[in-house]
Amino acid sequence: MFRIRKSPSPAPSPAPDDSQYHQLTEQQITELTAYIIRREKSLDRHLLPYCNPTGKDVLAFGCGFGNEVLWAARHRARSVLAVDQSPALSPVPCRNAMRQLGIAYDRYEFRRQSIHDTALSGERYDLIVANGVFEHVMDLKGVLGAFRDLLRPGGRVAIFAGSLWYSSIGGHIGRGPWEHLSRTSEELKPELSARHWDVLCNQLNRMTVTDFLQAVRAAGMIVLQLRLGPDPNLDQLADHLPRIRQRINVSPTDLSIESIGCELCFEENL
Repeated sequence: MFRIRKSPSPAPSPAPDDSQYHQLTEQQITELTAYIIRREKSLDRHLLPYCNPTGKDVLAFGCGFGNEVLWAARHRARSVLAVDQSPALSPVPCRNAMRQLGIAYDRYEFRRQSIHDTALSGERYDLIVANGVFEHVMDLKGVLGAFRDLLRPGGRVAIFAGSLWYSSIGGHIGRGPWEHLSRTSEELKPELSARHWDVLCNQLNRMTVTDFLQAVRAAGMIVLQLRLGPDPNLDQLADHLPRIRQRINVSPTDLSIESIGCELCFEENL
């Protein structure tokens, strides 16, 4: 593990001290370790088209339990700072995942911190990555703007945001296509776990592609690459559209897009 609070160049530190992090049970560690190993495999598809972490100092925004850390380590990043505001933040599952996969890597730090506080640190990175985060970010322009002070010359931002709100799986509840849009909350609540209900009601920003691009524009960013992923259930949209329109006024365009993948920078980083 490394500390980079006062220096833009990470330096190794002694054995990790986990006392500052949330303490997980052994069962939670086992389950989360398996989850990280399973989910990390998708990042070559979601992030690699927009960035290459090899040899770079990487900032993982909204890191969760460290999928991006494991991914960056596998690709031999020079260092990784993993930032998240979750009170459940812990590096232990990620460390276990590296051990199970035989990855020897210790130049990383998990930090529970607002990205705005990170931007005040004076630290600089070659690459900022965010996977499965921006569909939860409420202040799109503010977060994107905070990235400006965290990039070195030539620095890049790679973002993948999937399961957008108006897509067939946008409710993050594991139900049928567009059920979060075609059914009322009263109908859905008895069928959902407390966790899924909280995600549906409180953790999704209902962002459209237009919302995201307007925030990118407002933050003064340059779009180097952009790909919109079609909805996996698009062939069923005609069947669901009448019920959706009974409840909400929505463009078929928004209903047809499941994900955003992009590479961004600021003009001074070109």
